[in-house]
Amino acid sequence: MTRGIYLVANRRAEREAAHLVFSLRRAGCTLPIALIPFDDDPPVHPRLRTETKYLSMADFPEESRALLGQIAELWPASRAGLFRRLLAWWGPFDEFIYSDNDIVALADWSPFFDRLGDNDFLHADMEYATDGVYAYKKPEIVREKFGPAALDSVFTTGHYVSRKKPEITTALAATVPWLRANPGVAHEVDGAFIHLAVLVGGLRIKNLCKAPENWPSPWAGSYRNALDVAQTAQRGLLFQIHYSGWNPDGYHSREEFYFSEDTSVQRMRRLIRVVLTHWSGLHCLRTKIWNGLKRRISGWR
Repeated sequence: MTRGIYLVANRRAEREAAHLVFSLRRAGCTLPIALIPFDDDPPVHPRLRTETKYLSMADFPEESRALLGQIAELWPASRAGLFRRLLAWWGPFDEFIYSDNDIVALADWSPFFDRLGDNDFLHADMEYATDGVYAYKKPEIVREKFGPAALDSVFTTGHYVSRKKPEITTALAATVPWLRANPGVAHEVDGAFIHLAVLVGGLRIKNLCKAPENWPSPWAGSYRNALDVAQTAQRGLLFQIHYSGWNPDGYHSREEFYFSEDTSVQRMRRLIRVVLTHWSGLHCLRTKIWNGLKRRISGWR
């Protein structure tokens, strides 16, 4: 049985992907890492070239590429690269971990496989507490179709363990006609698509942040500072920290891990630049402009 890690990246995301690999190797993780291209502009970072195996679209069967085409046709406004993580179910590893690039490994990820058991998905996050609002425009319809507990299995599809299994690829394929029959229910994102596949296919999923394991949240926003993260990780149940939902620049103490490869000089230069940006109000203004543009673009769709 082969086990490994999948990343999806392009040149724009290469620093984050390379840093994730850096943190994994520093944590003693020796699992092979395969890199799926996000688009036609692959990373060129030397660490990614040496530490990961670059895959191409030609490495995956027509069935998988056809599924991506169907999703692109169904959701033309979404970024096609977001769904290339689905290719992992047709990739070289029998069991695998998929990870977003905005994650820092705090420990070896190999033990995750020992906890997969007979589940189809294993993950650790608190997304279930959001009532599905980030995955669905109409979460009430999901409950109506799949039962009152349907949203209890919503998860952050930025980090999970899974395995190659015909039932999973069948569920992924069956999700497309479900979405066609129920337009406007889901946000056009990978999280909604994969969670719907879990529901449509009746797949087995386990969340380590729920009882009886009760693992701590891996989301960086749950922590006050770097010490808070470190002391939580010391208890042995925090294997990664996920910086999703914002663009870390090092202003907050909890973001130190995201730039752990920087030299002291690089760190100080970055902090001076970041402090000037935040204290001048430029960061706030830029954020408001960007959020306004996103709302306008969303309204045009």
